[in-house]
Amino acid sequence: MRNRFGWSNEVHEHDLPWVDRPNVMRNFLGGEGLQEKGVELTLVPDLPFYIEALAGIFNGDNETAFGRGTLQHPLATGRLRTFLELGDEHAIQLGMSVASGQTGDRNRSTILGWEWRYKYRPDGWLHPLITLTGEALYSLRKADVGVDLDGDGSIDQVDKRQRNHWGWYTGLEVQPFRRWAGGVRYDWSQYPINPGWEWAIEPYVSFWPSEFLRFRLAYKHTDRSPQTRDAFNLNDSSARKVDELLFQASFILGAHPAHPF
Repeated sequence: MRNRFGWSNEVHEHDLPWVDRPNVMRNFLGGEGLQEKGVELTLVPDLPFYIEALAGIFNGDNETAFGRGTLQHPLATGRLRTFLELGDEHAIQLGMSVASGQTGDRNRSTILGWEWRYKYRPDGWLHPLITLTGEALYSLRKADVGVDLDGDGSIDQVDKRQRNHWGWYTGLEVQPFRRWAGGVRYDWSQYPINPGWEWAIEPYVSFWPSEFLRFRLAYKHTDRSPQTRDAFNLNDSSARKVDELLFQASFILGAHPAHPF
């Protein structure tokens, strides 16, 4: 299943507001995101306000963030999420997530996540006019690092080093018409183990000829730090500066499902 870690991980890529998944989510969770075999338990207590608590146990076979791949040393996840209506026209969803397991070389890896999503829908409108979405991830993990003690170019011992890195994204979408929407997303992310960072900006426009068909066009500029290595985009480019033009067409056959917040 797609783990309900944060907001965007549980959403299939073609259902996201953007053509591609945010950089920080790809860097920390891989191109396919956090998909695991296991179980989740959700609790919505009877309180005067809405809050959802979630706990999960999984095998942890995500090679980017974990990779142990066994329930004997499971990946444990948790999430708290709340939803607030600020009058008839404003609503906001807030949440915090955690995932902790072991990597393939048996080191501890923990990822903390924070999410926020705001919508403004004027009175009488069928769709939101403004949507603001954002997430931040903070990774704490041990990594094996080879050490050359005598300077002869060979590794004499392997030390375990702590790697604490983070990243975030935020996106704004405006939909003044029923069939047209436009927006922009900004990403900033370090890498889970390697040094360096990258930032990217992606403006886009969406058009729905009908509720079953959608076209999206986006331009994305990515800029990486000089010490970056082993960082690739969707086209397997590792250049310091990358410019991309992205086009997507998606369609639905059958009944149109309800949209989540």
